[in-house]
Amino acid sequence: MKQLTSIQRIGGWTLTELMMAAGISGVLVTGLLVGAASIQRSYFASRHHVDSQAQQMRMMDFMNLDLRRALSVTTESEKLVVRIPDFYGNDGAPRDPQIVRGQAIYGTTPRTVEYYREGSAIFRKEGDVRTELATEVSDFKLAFKDLGQSIMVSVTFLPKFQFSGSKAESVREGTATFSTTLLRNKRQG
Repeated sequence: MKQLTSIQRIGGWTLTELMMAAGISGVLVTGLLVGAASIQRSYFASRHHVDSQAQQMRMMDFMNLDLRRALSVTTESEKLVVRIPDFYGNDGAPRDPQIVRGQAIYGTTPRTVEYYREGSAIFRKEGDVRTELATEVSDFKLAFKDLGQSIMVSVTFLPKFQFSGSKAESVREGTATFSTTLLRNKRQG
């Protein structure tokens, strides 16, 4: 019979090695989770920025279209009122213009279009039809400036995610879109 004079080591990990491996794995997993959360936050901030810009552009397109064909424009604090020719009949067919004293007249009375803020949205109202142009209006500021035969429209939104400490001011104040539109029709009112 063979005597065992020394204890033969059986392959495996010691408790110290296992604890070190678990600690290193924990640090790596924590780093991955923090990185994933940062990437997700950055994605949502970018998505909000892109959505806000799309809403700004849609609003500016509607306003510029109406301002280019405006007969008269009035501005108030956060309201724009535009009178435009009635280009289309009740059946949706285009009207033929009537020339009266050198001006093209469409229909009997001009249509009134209003842009205004109500609650958490910005609306375009033509007659009785309201169209929502932008949501989350708490992020938007509208400024209309009448310059005589042209009008300047400014739309500003504040970013949803801002980095600022308790005593520091916001790093980013906002993003603005400006448009100056020449009023092509003679102003009648």
